[in-house]
Formats: sequence, structure tokens, C-alpha cells
Amino acid sequence: MIKLFWNTHNQTQSNFSIPKNQIAVNISWGNYHKKNSDKWIFEALNKVKFKIINDIDEIEIEDVLIIVDSSIEYKLDFYNKLNLLCSKIFLIHLGDEAGLYNFSNIYNNCNYVWRTFCSSKYFNNDRVSCFPIGYKSGTFFDNKIEKRKYKWTFIGTPHRSSRHDILYQLSQIKPSFCHKTNKFNEKIIEVKKMREVLSSAEFVPCPNGFFHPETYRLYEALECESIPIVENAFKYYDRLFPGNPFIKVDRWIEAKEVIQQWSDDQIQKKRKECKNWWTNYKNQLQNNILDRINS
Repeated sequence: MIKLFWNTHNQTQSNFSIPKNQIAVNISWGNYHKKNSDKWIFEALNKVKFKIINDIDEIEIEDVLIIVDSSIEYKLDFYNKLNLLCSKIFLIHLGDEAGLYNFSNIYNNCNYVWRTFCSSKYFNNDRVSCFPIGYKSGTFFDNKIEKRKYKWTFIGTPHRSSRHDILYQLSQIKPSFCHKTNKFNEKIIEVKKMREVLSSAEFVPCPNGFFHPETYRLYEALECESIPIVENAFKYYDRLFPGNPFIKVDRWIEAKEVIQQWSDDQIQKKRKECKNWWTNYKNQLQNNILDRINS
């Protein structure tokens, strides 16, 4: 039987050398993933038939286990134990944005790994696939909204020069919606409001993240059928999604020109292109996961 165990919120550590503040950070991120990543993960697993379990005592020797986890750098003993309990392990590894750790000992316990925040050492790994970080649970296109009333929107933390430049370059383009926060996941707007805004925006600038190019913003824009504009630094998205239809810019002044000058026909065509690409990508991802687990 295929069973799924969500373990991101289980951050009890046996290694007492871990600083207490680091344990608190791991617990915070684990709970964040449990609350906000579940819809995306279950959509990616939509074609796999599995039973959800709440404890590893429910695992039997012939079971195939799908485990969703984060902060695994502190869980080697746990994965060594899992390797003895079931016939196969498929790990969906969330987090690790900074890419600070060597996970080879843990990954070697698994038959296959899908991991977020991909880096060069994983792009061509035959046991690891790059997995999009996805959208926040509760994000979807609000089809009750009939008209896109915002030319662009930015919701997030304006850290680093790139994000400040977005606000500088686009500030005179109206109407727009901007909600700035001082820290990730702090004083954020409710998901319902966020999806209303994204579903009402023509363009969504998607600057690079703090440590890594990838951010949730891209996938939330795609879910709400808006047009993402991404930074072309390192050509990351061309490596992650060859042939993707995103608008790519090297400088945010280029985004300003697009938002100001594109006609309604151009906007409609690009929006449809992005919508179809995202639908097809998710379907292919689901098929790839199913094939891998059944192989």
C-alpha cells in the first residue's frame, strides 16, 4: 500500500547540540509548510492513490511511503529508521532555500526525492528532481471578478535593491495594488484578499527571493491567471522550466515599458499562454510523479 506521512511539523530533535533558537525556526517553518503548502502538494500527488497516516507506527513492511518533510538535516536517525520500516521511500523535501546542507546521507535512504529551491548540483541528479515551491493554500483564480482593475501588484517584503527598484519604476503606473511587509509572513494580508488582488491584476512582478531566485509569488500569479514578470538573473527559470512563457527582464525598467505599452490583445494572448502552460505543466508533473512511484 502507498501511504503518505506529512512530517514538516514534527521537529522534535534527538540532537541536543542544536541551538534552541534553531529548533524554534525549524518548528515555525515546519508549521508554515503544513498550513500553507498542503493544497499544492496534494495537487501534485493528485494521480497517486495513497492513504494518509499520522504516525510511522502505521507503516508496514511492504508499504511504499511518500513523506513530506522539512529541516531534514537534523533527522538522519529518523530516515535510517524509516529505511528499515518500508519497502520504498519517496521524499518531497520542502524548504532549504539557502542550500546550506549536504543531504546525501538522507537522500540515500530514499528511492527518489523531489526537492524545492533547486540548485546546480540537483538539476542533473538521476535520483532528485527539482520541484516547484508552489502556491499558498487558498490561492486560486477568483472567477467572480469580471475585470482586471489593477495594471500590476506587489505583495511582499521590499528587501534588497531589486525590489526597491520595482516600486520605484512602477510607482507611477496606475491603478495598482501594493502591500509591503517588514518580514516574510508578518503582517500579511489574508489569502482571500490576496487571491482577489492577484485575480484582478494584469501583471505580477516576481523579483528573486532573499536567498534563491524562486518565490511563491510566481506560482500564485499563475494560479490566479495573471502574467508573471520574472528576473532573468542566471536564467534560472529557463533551466527549471524550459520553454516557459513568462516575461523575463534584466532590469525592472523593462517591465515598466511592457506594462505601459502592451495592448489589450497582447495581454490577453500572453495570459492565455501562461494559463495553458501552467495547466499542462501541472498535468505533466502529476504524470511524472505517478510514473516514478509506480516504477
